[in-house]
Amino acid sequence: MITLDLELRDVPGELIRALTPISNMGVNIFSVIHLREKKTDGRVPVRVVINDVDSKLLNDVINKLEEMDIIITKVNETIRKTDIDIVVVGHVVDTDVRDTIDRLNKYGIVVDLDLSMPDPFKESSARMKVIIETDKLDDLCKELDKISEEKNLLFIKSF
Repeated sequence: MITLDLELRDVPGELIRALTPISNMGVNIFSVIHLREKKTDGRVPVRVVINDVDSKLLNDVINKLEEMDIIITKVNETIRKTDIDIVVVGHVVDTDVRDTIDRLNKYGIVVDLDLSMPDPFKESSARMKVIIETDKLDDLCKELDKISEEKNLLFIKSF
């Protein structure tokens, strides 16, 4: 058996959207565990157990799901992606928050942004949730350091 841990958006039809390509590729789905009680930031963890398949077919399944923007956090015991929270303090909006997000998206994907801007002329803060492949964490940290220096922002990381 092979276990795929997915993070799905909590919207109608998302589960069937994730399972359909697996089935269409001829892979037998052994079980699906929908972990609704662990829902965070509008995403629901789902564990899909499939019968053993060769590595090529498994890679094809993984690639297809990722093409569909379905997040695969773990395959068996191998953690592929993790989510981290980053708090940003400074003139977040004035220093082009869109540019900051685009630069972070080169290493992962910013899936949530909470912004607090009590006064347009004072510093603001934001919390960003980023889903990232574990082997890209060091590169993300280097990019955060560059952005911090360029934009005079403080980044507080959850890892």
